[in-house]
Amino acid sequence: MKRYEPVCDGETLFLVAADDRVEVGAIDDVVAAVGSETYTIEYDEKQRTQPWLDTDDGVLEIDVRESVTTLTHTGEFVSGIRDYDMTTERYGLPRRTVEFADRFVDVLERQGANDSGS
Repeated sequence: MKRYEPVCDGETLFLVAADDRVEVGAIDDVVAAVGSETYTIEYDEKQRTQPWLDTDDGVLEIDVRESVTTLTHTGEFVSGIRDYDMTTERYGLPRRTVEFADRFVDVLERQGANDSGS
């Protein structure tokens, strides 16, 4: 399974695998599209029992800038954003950047409780 690594070229984020390179957009724009420098994931009582989760209150703060520049993505994830272009259409930001941020948040949300929010 092909994994895409995040690569920063200046302030621009790309997802790269072998000979494929997809521009995501400016890191500041990704953070703006997520809504904040941090994203909060809430875990329910059952999820808090997982040994890998080190939180007493069931809340985990994710550093968005660090996460988007270190987490790898599947080929399916990248294919899903590749269809969007880099024109500025949504919220004053490039459409692909916003789509990446939306899907990134979806990935984070799947880690927490069903009723969690940002």
